[in-house]
Amino acid sequence: MYRFVDHTAELEVELEAGSPEGVLEEALRAFAELVAEPEDERASAEPVERPVELVASDLPSLLAAWLDELLFLADAERLVPESAELSVSGTTATGLVRARPGEPRPLVKAVTLHRLRFRREDGVWRARVVLDV
Repeated sequence: MYRFVDHTAELEVELEAGSPEGVLEEALRAFAELVAEPEDERASAEPVERPVELVASDLPSLLAAWLDELLFLADAERLVPESAELSVSGTTATGLVRARPGEPRPLVKAVTLHRLRFRREDGVWRARVVLDV
């Protein structure tokens, strides 16, 4: 589950899942919603896969690194993420991102560290990240 929280010049995203991998997948879904082209303008190109290996000092930093990677794929390679197969071990995430070539909307400018959170609470993994839009 994810939901957007209004914020001046920024967009806060709250994430919730049953595992750390699930939180990162929810972050991908939220990011994809923000950058995806309107459905009638989406490219019919075949999806591509990009390997991912991220190492961070802690889980919140891993979430920020994950979103930075998705932002890089959108900006530099013009890819709209669709899904991922991820494995999280400690503060390392490895796997594959599936994305479709297209024209991602330039809505997200950066991932901020403001209010960044990623931890297990009451048996559920919860995270929060603020995006500069």
